Amino acid sequence: MGVVHRPDDILNRRRRIEIVLRDLNPGVRELVLNIVDSWKGRESVENLKRAVGEEKAMKIVKELNLQD
Repeated sequence: MGVVHRPDDILNRRRRIEIVLRDLNPGVRELVLNIVDSWKGRESVENLKRAVGEEKAMKIVKELNLQD
């Protein structure tokens, strides 16, 4: 059986993502949101590093509990 998400869980996750990305400019924020929405592990981590730098990418991965 699959995982069931409540609507509040989805809204809370989106809010957390917005908080983590608030210091990025709008163009980069959209790019990072696209990467996070289509998460593919290591490939996505590398894309994040290219978009925002290694330090910020690792901070995003850690704060959003994304596994690579």
